[in-house]
Amino acid sequence: MKFLLAAVAVATLSACTRIDTGNVGVEQTVGQVKLEELTPGLYFTLFKKVHEMTAKEMSMALNDMKPKTKDHLTMADFDVDVYYRINPGKVADLFVKYNGDVVEDKNGDGIAAHGRVFRSAREAAYKAASEYNALDMNRSRTDLANRVLHYMQAELNRVDPETFSVTDVNIRSLVTDPALEASIKANVETQNKIDQKQKEIELAKQEAERKRVEAEGEARANKIIAESLDSRLIELKRIEAQQAFAKSGTHTIVMQGGATPLIQVK
Repeated sequence: MKFLLAAVAVATLSACTRIDTGNVGVEQTVGQVKLEELTPGLYFTLFKKVHEMTAKEMSMALNDMKPKTKDHLTMADFDVDVYYRINPGKVADLFVKYNGDVVEDKNGDGIAAHGRVFRSAREAAYKAASEYNALDMNRSRTDLANRVLHYMQAELNRVDPETFSVTDVNIRSLVTDPALEASIKANVETQNKIDQKQKEIELAKQEAERKRVEAEGEARANKIIAESLDSRLIELKRIEAQQAFAKSGTHTIVMQGGATPLIQVK
């Protein structure tokens, strides 16, 4: 009897499906899908099938895209990560509308309309990239990501309003044409050299200006000194020099200006 009860319990549990928190269930009976989603909980599914579908935020990787830029250059690589959510109340509608367009995430939960979202994301990425010149793309990554998000959300809303919410877009890899990359690098190096030369020229100009100002200062000082030496000061200095010379020994001193010569004998 105990064995029978245990067998019945095991059979009952095996005929149940649990919907985890953050997910919803889509009930299918004999091929018919109910459009009212099942909330998290345990459901008896012996005579029906319940698909557990995620309603959490999901990520989608778009790899190895090669869009053309505004200046008609084909990019070598363009990788984008897209993050989005599905309105839990729209999952069953998507399950029916995009029949078969379901993939499983790493936890084994279903993702509805995966292909639909992927196509919209890829189209948005190509459209956004076409609006930038190749040389401008790297320095405009944030704006480029915002445009991808905007275009993707607009397209999803156009076909399935109030169903998808694009939460974020990340430009993971952005590589322009290899020849252009080499050209960009060469241009940067050339510009750095130009900037360095301009700095050296500016420093040389500043040094020349300093020397000019210094020379002009010395010239003004000499002029002031020269102008201050009038004839009387010069005569006084000459007399003082002669007097000092006369005191040093026996000399004949000739005094200028008609003065009587003085002879000192020692």
